[in-house]
Amino acid sequence: RLAFRRRPHLSTSPPPPPPMFAPDYGAASSHIKTLMSEREDFVAANRLQAARISELEAAVEAISTERDEATAESRAAALLVDRLATSNNEKEQTIEKLQTAVRLLWGVQQAAQAKADEVSSLCREGAGVLESLQDLLEEVSPRREAQANTVQYRPSVG
Repeated sequence: RLAFRRRPHLSTSPPPPPPMFAPDYGAASSHIKTLMSEREDFVAANRLQAARISELEAAVEAISTERDEATAESRAAALLVDRLATSNNEKEQTIEKLQTAVRLLWGVQQAAQAKADEVSSLCREGAGVLESLQDLLEEVSPRREAQANTVQYRPSVG
């Protein structure tokens, strides 16, 4: 707040002498002039203060509006951050699920490969057994044919 100081009336010359036959109002008149001057200074100071108060109120209103807008933007940004964090968490969970699925599929593929290797090995062994049976049968087959031929060509006694 502005402090008001009363300024003494500064006149450079003494008041004029009163007219010769007029009443002497000099002291009261100069006091009234001093009071009027102080009143004008007071009114001017009040006007300046009122203008300054109006400026300050406008500045407070502008700052309040900016603060409200910044608060709204901050809340919107916080909501956006929360949504992004939730989305990020959901994506991370999906990635973890996919990684788990890939690991399981890799395990299944490895088990299937092991089973396929085992079946292949059994097939090779089976093929080996079948080959040796074939060889054995081929060995036995010429003897039987020979026996069958000898039985057919035997002279009959009779």
